[in-house]
Parts: sequence; C-alpha cells; structure tokens
Amino acid sequence: MTLPHDKAALRQAALKARQNAARAVPNAAERLARHAEALPPFSLIAAYVPMRDEIDPIPLALAASKGRPIALPAVAGKRMSFRAWSEGDPLADGPFGTREPIGDEVMPDLLLVPLLAFTRRGDRLGYGAGHYDRWLARHEASAIGVAYGAQEVPSLPVEPHDVPLTAIFTEADIIRCRAPGALCV
Repeated sequence: MTLPHDKAALRQAALKARQNAARAVPNAAERLARHAEALPPFSLIAAYVPMRDEIDPIPLALAASKGRPIALPAVAGKRMSFRAWSEGDPLADGPFGTREPIGDEVMPDLLLVPLLAFTRRGDRLGYGAGHYDRWLARHEASAIGVAYGAQEVPSLPVEPHDVPLTAIFTEADIIRCRAPGALCV
C-alpha cells in the first residue's frame, strides 16, 4: 500500500486498508489466538475491546492468561489506565465509542496494542490521541501490536515520543520488530 505523508491522510488510507482486510480475512480473532504460546512471559496481559473492524485481541489474551483475569484500558481525559476484567464481566460506555471495564485498576506488563498501520521496525500509527505512548513512557511493559497483515507499510513518520512495538501479531504471522531497543519475542 502506498501511503501519503501527512498523518491525517495516512490514517484515512490505513482505515480503508484495515476495512478491506477485515472483509477478506474470516475468523481473524481465532487465527490470532493461535499465537498465544508465542507471547513472552508476563504477569498480567492487557488487551482492548475492538472497535469497528479491528481484530479482536481478547481471545488471544484469554488463551494466554489461561483463566486468569486480563486488563482492559479505561480513559479519563488524557489519562489511560487499565482495569481488571474477566470474561463475562460487564463493560461500560467510554469515550470515542469505546467499551471499558469497571473493575479495579491494575498494572499490566504486556500490552496488546491497537493500531492503524505498522512497520517491521515496530513503528505504529495509532489514532492520534497518544494514550498508549504516554502510558508506555511511564511504565515498564512490552507492547505488541495487533493487526491484519494488510496493515503493514514500508515506513511511517516517527516522532520522539513514539514508543516502538516489541512485535506485531497478525492473523497469519508473528513479526519480530527491528527497532533499536525493541525487545524481541
């Protein structure tokens, strides 16, 4: 996919690519969950409630956690935190059309991160609010992007505050990132 250089245009092109991939890849969440054994060791894994045509990372997180609770994000203003969640627990309406847990605040050490586009270096194009980058800058945790393979691009603009991904898990592959300082799984 050839992408424009400004981030707003990049996001629009990436949304379209993801939308097309979502239609073309049946059972993407189940295929993603097959990567559970490839995750690095962790104490608490965080996923997110998918929006629109994002791959659902919750089956992967639940498979990896082996019956233990997982964490899901909750946003208040510019602050993102994570709250405990178990399968079947209720979710409340959050900002940006999201769904959030209502459990206790927790501190995950492995995050499954949503994205619009990614590179093999571990660069990630998100939605632009910066929640994950700010959280990762303040906490010690590994970040694994979750995406369709079709969301891969050759390059993205990178800013000093952008935190590289450790890896990207797609419906078909595990991509170990080549970013300087990125941990490999």
